[in-house]
Amino acid sequence: MNAETINKIVKASGVSAGEMILIHFWGEDKDKDIANQFLVAVASLGATPVLLQQSRTINRDIFSSAKDTCFDERYFNLFSCFDAVLDVFTYQPVKLGYVIPESQVLLYRQYMSHIFDKFIGCKRFTQIRIPTRENAIESCLEPDEYMERMTKAYDIDYEQLKKACAVRLKSLKGVKQVALHTGTNCILNFDLTDRVWHVDAGDGDLPCGEIYIAPNEQQTNGSVFYDTLYLDGKQYQNVKLDIKHGEVCVSNNAELMHYFEQQPRENRIVCELGIGMNPNVTSLCGYSVLDEKMGGSFHIAVGANTMFGGQNEAACHNDFVGRGAIEVIKQ
Repeated sequence: MNAETINKIVKASGVSAGEMILIHFWGEDKDKDIANQFLVAVASLGATPVLLQQSRTINRDIFSSAKDTCFDERYFNLFSCFDAVLDVFTYQPVKLGYVIPESQVLLYRQYMSHIFDKFIGCKRFTQIRIPTRENAIESCLEPDEYMERMTKAYDIDYEQLKKACAVRLKSLKGVKQVALHTGTNCILNFDLTDRVWHVDAGDGDLPCGEIYIAPNEQQTNGSVFYDTLYLDGKQYQNVKLDIKHGEVCVSNNAELMHYFEQQPRENRIVCELGIGMNPNVTSLCGYSVLDEKMGGSFHIAVGANTMFGGQNEAACHNDFVGRGAIEVIKQ
């Protein structure tokens, strides 16, 4: 990721003059130049950058010998002064990646829990996946393809994206019911009464580019069709899902039907309707972080949605991305 892209990301995240910004960097010293570029980008906008590095090798050594008296409340209170956190990772966050005594693992987990408790109090928390071979592991993509797709998704005009999201949001303001048209005569109806649309255009989970809402969980009814549907890294073709009172109840694909039958009810509830807005994500690859941002796409998700205004508590959140048309039914 080059300095120009980092500058665009930092600006899009909402950094402004006079703010205190924490660069929470997950990576080794060999990649520290990436963190340094984020520091420079923050400073160029007139804000104060502070770096906290979470290196697996350093944390291994620290927490192999740390005592209960380490990292008391005075330490964690230091993070209460930040306006925003840029959570930048070159590999999977939190995971230590080394074997240490179980008692020391508990200290490490407590440390991470307290850190993130403080981050919740900040005005903004932005997660930024750096296109690296280590991050490619979670995507199930070949590293070169992962890095190419991610780099392209980041390299957008963020001001234009925000404007496009605002226009789409305006067209849906006050809408209580919509219908999603897919395939041949497949219609899925959503009730959005008293629910709020959210915009991800640079200050949330990057790469960005979507608007989304938690529909009323018991009132999604109809059917939806996918030319291609991905679940757990596997691809399925020509899939139809039937949904009744918010719950996925039937699929024309026997393997998917078996999957849903094995899930608890809360994991089968339609919890999200989203619209992809990123112009540089142009095809599906099975990695939902990218797929759900694809320009011109829709996605519905099943599972948890309490984090964005819903009421369904669940152990998972699976996004299913496709192409279709959204029709306003009732204002």
